Amino acid sequence: MLAVARTHPISIRFKPMTPAKVLRTIRREFSGYIFRESKKKNSENWFETDLHKEISARMTPGKYLRNLREASGMTQKELGEKIGVSANYVSDWENGQRNISRFAAKKLSRLFNVNPGIFI
Repeated sequence: MLAVARTHPISIRFKPMTPAKVLRTIRREFSGYIFRESKKKNSENWFETDLHKEISARMTPGKYLRNLREASGMTQKELGEKIGVSANYVSDWENGQRNISRFAAKKLSRLFNVNPGIFI
């Protein structure tokens, strides 16, 4: 059985480089939890909320990679060529069949301008 509890709305600030597709997905899926930034002093720290923990638990490194790749308009083959691996490797990473190495995570983080920790 799935139980859903609504919490108090939270304010979130996104980096200017956050892909538009990722922002649209977050706004669509979690609109009941997000409100426009205000001057209220009772805003919660996003990283300490249950919602952040829930999203992070569901968001595997492969899902992050797929979202970033698709938001950038790249195919698996194009991404593989940019970082020096085959399209099959990229597919395996995205589907959780293969772990992303630290070396590849560094290359991906530079390419997408994100923290390499999200890929490990």
